[in-house]
Amino acid sequence: MLAGMAAAGMAGAASRAFAATATSVPDPVVDTRHGRVRGQRGVAGGYKFFCVPYGASTEGEGRFMAPKPPAAWAGVREVPKQALIAPQIDPKAVPSAPGSRRAAVSGIGSEAGSIETEDCLNVTVYTPGVDSARRPVMVWLHGGGYFAGSGSNPMYEGSSLAVHGDVVVVNVNHRLNVLGYGHMPDSGEQFVSSGNVGILDLELALHWVKDNIERFGGDPKRVLIFGQSGGGGKVCSLWSMPSARGLFHRAAIQSGATRRLRSVEDGVGASERLLTILGLRPNQARELQRLPLAQLMAANFELAKKPALPGAPNNFAPVYDNRVVTRQPFDPVANPLNADIPLIVGCTSTENTAFMMGDAAAFRLDMAGLRSRMRALIGERAGDAAVDLYVQLKPLAAPSQLYFEMLSDRTRRQSILIAEMKAAQNEAKAWLYQLMWNTPVMDGLLRSPHSLDLPMIFDIAMGERWKPYTGAVPAADRVAKAMSRAWVEFARSGDPGTSELPWPDYSLRRRDVMLFDEESTYALDAFRETRLFWDDVANGSA
Repeated sequence: MLAGMAAAGMAGAASRAFAATATSVPDPVVDTRHGRVRGQRGVAGGYKFFCVPYGASTEGEGRFMAPKPPAAWAGVREVPKQALIAPQIDPKAVPSAPGSRRAAVSGIGSEAGSIETEDCLNVTVYTPGVDSARRPVMVWLHGGGYFAGSGSNPMYEGSSLAVHGDVVVVNVNHRLNVLGYGHMPDSGEQFVSSGNVGILDLELALHWVKDNIERFGGDPKRVLIFGQSGGGGKVCSLWSMPSARGLFHRAAIQSGATRRLRSVEDGVGASERLLTILGLRPNQARELQRLPLAQLMAANFELAKKPALPGAPNNFAPVYDNRVVTRQPFDPVANPLNADIPLIVGCTSTENTAFMMGDAAAFRLDMAGLRSRMRALIGERAGDAAVDLYVQLKPLAAPSQLYFEMLSDRTRRQSILIAEMKAAQNEAKAWLYQLMWNTPVMDGLLRSPHSLDLPMIFDIAMGERWKPYTGAVPAADRVAKAMSRAWVEFARSGDPGTSELPWPDYSLRRRDVMLFDEESTYALDAFRETRLFWDDVANGSA
C-alpha cells in the first residue's frame, strides 16, 4: 500500500540522470560485466550504487517483450542525480490535502524528482564494503501492487540493513502495470508471454546478481529474495518460474501471501478492455508498441477507473500462463519446484487499518455496527459467530479493534495455509510470524498496520522518513532490531533463529508462530481458535 504511494516527476529525458556528481570524492568504482559504475557513501555508512542497469531499455520494440541485458558502456557510469523508475503516475490524480492523515501516511513513500522512463531496469546496491567478503545477499522486491512503487525509493534505504547486518542489499526496479503485465497472446507468438514480462525482469535482475554481486562484496550462492505486499506476490511468482530456479536460495513473503496467480482469461480480458479504450482490436499489441508512452499510460489509468466486470479485474498482474509460470505457487499444494528452499511468511496483526483511513466510521464502531458489518461481509450466521467468538476471546476489546482483527485474521489465513503447505512437503523448513507491535502515531489508531514491517526489517524505524508511521519511539527500534536480525540471519544461514531470539520452524504438529513486539517471543499455535474459525468460514461450515 505505502509502497504504491510513490510520487515522481515526469520532466526531463532519462539521459539527464547520468550527469557526473558535482563534487569529486574518492568514491568506489566497481567493474560489472557491462561496464564500470561509481558508488557513493550510504546514509548509514558503507556504499550505495544507485540505479545500476541490469537490462536494456524496454521502449519501442522492447515494449511487452522479455527483457534483454544492457549494452556495454565505456568509461565510468557516474551516480545518477535522479532515480529512473517505471512509469506509474496518473497525471490527473488529486494529491491528498496537506496536513490530512492520509497525506501524513502517504508522504512516507514520496519519491519526488524521480524520472519515469521505460529505461527502468536497474538495481540499487548497498554494501558494507567493496571487497571479497562474500556476504549474504538480500534482494528486495518492492510493494505497490503490480502498478506502482520502486526499489530506489528512500523508504527502502538499505544502508542500515547492509552495514548493521553485514549483508549486501539489492533493491530492484522493473516494469509495472500494463507495461509489465499486459497479456496479449492473440497478437502472435512474440506476445505470448507479455503478461509476465514484469517478473521476467526480476529474473534478469537475479541473473545480474549471480554474475556481478561478488564484485560488490556479496555471495551469489546465498541469495534471499524478500518482498512485502505486492513484493510478496512477486516472491510467489518467482517461486513458480522454472527459469528462475537456482537464482535464489531463501525466500520471505511479507503481507503478500499469493497462492494463485491470475488466469490467462482474466489477463487477456483486462488487456482487451484497454485496447478497446484505444480503439484497437485484441490482436493489435504491435500498435501499442508504437503509441506514445503518455497515451498508453492514460488508457491504463482510464481502465483502472472503470467499473470492473463481475470477476474480471481491470488492473494488471502476473498470469499463470503455463510457460513462464508452469504451476500455481501454493495451490492446491506448495509447488515442488522449490521444495528445498526455506521460507518465511507472515503479516502484521491489523493489516487493514492502513487501507481504511477513508472509512472514519470503521474506527468508532459499536457492537451493533460491528455485527452489521460482519454479517454483510461473510453472511448472517458466520458474521454472528465471528462476533461471538472474538468477544469471548477478547472481552475488553473495543468493537473497532475486534473488527480490524477479524479482517486481518481472515487475510492472514493465506499466510498460514502457505506455511502449512510448505511444512507438509517435509523438505526445507518454513517459519511463520506476525508483527504485533502497535504504533503510537495517530493516537494509536492504526495499531499494527500494513507496511509497518518495512522500517523494522530495513532497520530504519528511528529515521525521519518513517517517523510518521513509527513515531520513532525506542520501542520501535527494539522491534526493528529483532526483525532485521532475524531476516539477516535467515539470509546468512537459512534459519532466522538467533541466540537472542530462537525461532522454531512451523510444523503441523506444533504450529509455532513468532510474535514480534517490544518483547518478541514465539508461541505454540498462537491463533488456534481464530485459525480454525476462518478455516470453517472458507469451507462453508461456520
